[in-house]
Amino acid sequence: MSSLTYIPIENERVLAQHQEYILTNYRLIQFDRGSRSSVSLPLHVIKEYKLTSNSAMFKVTNGIVNVVGAMPKREEMRAALGLREFESLRVGGQIKLCEVSGIPFVHPDHPYNRWISVGYHRPFSRHFYQTFAWLKGEEVFTYFPESFILTNYRLYQFDAKSRKLFIFPLYMVETFEAKGNKLKIKATSGNFEVRGKIPRQDHLVRVWQTRVWDNLPREHLDWLVRPFSYITPHHPLSQYIVSETASITPSPVATETTQEMETSASSGGAGTVFVKPVIKNKCTNCGAPMSWEQIDWTGPDQYACPSCGNPHRVDYIRM
Repeated sequence: MSSLTYIPIENERVLAQHQEYILTNYRLIQFDRGSRSSVSLPLHVIKEYKLTSNSAMFKVTNGIVNVVGAMPKREEMRAALGLREFESLRVGGQIKLCEVSGIPFVHPDHPYNRWISVGYHRPFSRHFYQTFAWLKGEEVFTYFPESFILTNYRLYQFDAKSRKLFIFPLYMVETFEAKGNKLKIKATSGNFEVRGKIPRQDHLVRVWQTRVWDNLPREHLDWLVRPFSYITPHHPLSQYIVSETASITPSPVATETTQEMETSASSGGAGTVFVKPVIKNKCTNCGAPMSWEQIDWTGPDQYACPSCGNPHRVDYIRM
């Protein structure tokens, strides 16, 4: 017999109920056979999910949640997410919902917090989620349960040959080649070769080209390799005060995917990736022509239109 822990909050109502799950207008309470525990997942943190009759994986704001058990029907989950009644919750309501669910509350203005660690996790991913800090804007792009976690900021990789764990901050990566079960990385700190299950080449290219880490403050970049226990004494979250009555920008509608979220390198492309910087031919603001000789550089990969001063960012394309 499953044992569900359900503590309702104000204005929460049950939409669907089963021996192993309770679906409300705010969250999913699910019995996870993998961890033999009750998992409570607020709907507002779900970004993408894959749902079957006996298992599910949810990509959430600060991690991935795996659940094994009797799952809600697809139409029930779509209906709960489609209502979007969680948008009425302000900061205080979302904090309360996360507290009763037993997961960390992530505010969009907070520079870091904890990864979510509920549900069924292998020792590899549990070690990452419980040791390191989630940084503002970080999302899991893809992963393989016992081998790697690829986010838009870093790659957490297990080397099956040396039996070691590596973290590669993507801003330090210069070139990479993923082929078969071998990953070669040339970084600013040296050259590395990893063997085992690795990310696909096209996935690495997509993450690298978006360069989302450019939005991280420079002083926070070293947090990518620091444990949570190091960061929080130096930068306690208590200094980032927010009003509990403040509103939060609604999250995008969660999408149900039919694609595999767990991937290996065997089905991906191969070859070393070289990129080159390019600029726009004309300003998107005033339409004035631009060239390398005329633009004004305002940062390492940012430039301004010589006519109107509108800022632009350098694009990187594969050679």
